[in-house]
Amino acid sequence: MAAIDPTDVRPNACDLTHNQLGWIERAWGLLDRDQLERLISEMVDIPSPTGGERACAEYAVTRMREGGLDAEYQALSPARGNAVGRLRGDGSGPSLLLYGHFDHYIAGADDDRLVVGDLDHPSFRSVATRDGEVIHGAGAGNPKAGAAAAILAAQAVAASGAKLCGDVIVGLVSGGIHRVQAPHAGRPYVGEAYEGQGIGTLHMLRHGVQADYCLSTKPGYRVVWEEPGVVWIKLTVQGVVGYSARRGVFRRAISDAARLIPALEDWFESYAERHSDGQVATPGHVGAIEGGWPFKPDFSPSVCNLYLDLRISPRSDVREVLREFAAFVDGFRADNPDISIAWEPYSSMPGTATDPANWIVQSAMRAWEAVEGSPHRARTGLSGMTDAAVLRTWGIPTARLGGEVRHAGDPAFGFLSGEGADLDVMMRVARCYVFSIIDTCTRSLAEVRATGADLP
Repeated sequence: MAAIDPTDVRPNACDLTHNQLGWIERAWGLLDRDQLERLISEMVDIPSPTGGERACAEYAVTRMREGGLDAEYQALSPARGNAVGRLRGDGSGPSLLLYGHFDHYIAGADDDRLVVGDLDHPSFRSVATRDGEVIHGAGAGNPKAGAAAAILAAQAVAASGAKLCGDVIVGLVSGGIHRVQAPHAGRPYVGEAYEGQGIGTLHMLRHGVQADYCLSTKPGYRVVWEEPGVVWIKLTVQGVVGYSARRGVFRRAISDAARLIPALEDWFESYAERHSDGQVATPGHVGAIEGGWPFKPDFSPSVCNLYLDLRISPRSDVREVLREFAAFVDGFRADNPDISIAWEPYSSMPGTATDPANWIVQSAMRAWEAVEGSPHRARTGLSGMTDAAVLRTWGIPTARLGGEVRHAGDPAFGFLSGEGADLDVMMRVARCYVFSIIDTCTRSLAEVRATGADLP
């Protein structure tokens, strides 16, 4: 599959009937800003770390039922589950899934300090606060604002009187954060707190939820149709355990790892240059280091483990990427025969894409243009991955369209500097969802297929 220049992709014209235009206008008029604020704030106030999403999912089920959806709680375990809501059509048209998740990166666990240190910020706490038009709190901008906008849009369509041919499904899941069990690490990272990477989406798909198309509610506010995959690699630098008083007698794994990291950084740059194309960028980095006894640093460890994150283009194969990495390791060994290293991948997900000519991508772009009143311009250089990989591998064409995460505080905090939900933007996102729901689910299968954007 060759890369397509995203800036050349434009939405196809697809006329709406008088009834469809009326349903859109009516549903737009029913979108309530105060209700959106309430949905986001109340979800933020419910802690939903990976492995403990049950309360937030049950809350979403209640709100969907109150809004006229047929909603159910799907249990994964006693502590976690999914929320699935439906507006049923007459069966003659395509179905549309609005996907989102509940868990968030900073969850209040002891391990959080390994990443954020002593920093404190409203985005690290499950307490909603408002600064102007921005709501802060753990998971506010990502993922809870998108989930709230999906609920709000589905409720507005339900109340609009739109005649649905296909089902509208709101699927909000557990385990959307990129976490995996890692019993091979220095600490036993096992249990539900480390079961993410699409586990809730897989459960949803395996338990009766299917759709012809999907809109992912993940940020940001442009239409995205391809996303990178990932491979996580454990790289072990091997030394000899030794006592610090006996200097110069043994291999020091940590010192050797310090020689390896700059070579890795150089290789990451060349790898990204070779593979970044289309809408995606493919960076790599060393995300974690472990080795030795913090309570007894007078001993040098026999191993120092580096944990690597490497993004993968939809036009690359995971196995080929691993062969490229193996070639790097072989080259490093040849240049540094005194350093002993071993490596193994421990998690991977392929990069995936939806044809930009597909109905859902085109509908999402039409929705964006209808709301913004200007031509859609696609973004490039995107390196974030989502459960869209799971949905696409299950044969569901998926486009992503969410809000813009608003950061606050010291910009040096980077990605974790705010994650705020901008109410103005999220109202526009909800309008986009309404448009695509009616654009898609009030048409017959024959009509959608006649556009040349066939169902798969």
